[in-house]
Amino acid sequence: MIQILKPIVSLLMFLIVLFFVNTLLTITTSFASWHNTILSLACASLAAWFTWKLVTGEETHTLIAVIGGALILGGVFFTLVFLAPMFIAKDTSQGPMIGIFIAAPIGVILGAIGGYVYASKRKVKMED
Repeated sequence: MIQILKPIVSLLMFLIVLFFVNTLLTITTSFASWHNTILSLACASLAAWFTWKLVTGEETHTLIAVIGGALILGGVFFTLVFLAPMFIAKDTSQGPMIGIFIAAPIGVILGAIGGYVYASKRKVKMED
């Protein structure tokens, strides 16, 4: 079962983080589109790699766990809050703004804290 979940979950997290980072960079910066794409692909690849390690239960470095957790949870929060109002109420314009200014930062902060807690507990468990 884990063998089936690894690529599916990793691909899903890759796509969510790719959408999250690329959308935020496109909206908030004036970088060239290829800069946005390269940075988005790098962040999404890191998130997919961390997800792969997380699903298999392998040990990761604390910094990678913090960054991966922040990217993944920030991407999930942003995607849900950014897209949900567009499906529920088509005439609302506040949904994307809530996703950008409230949900994404909260998701990044909670993801970073969660990644740190996860890595710390794994490190303590490995030492015992």
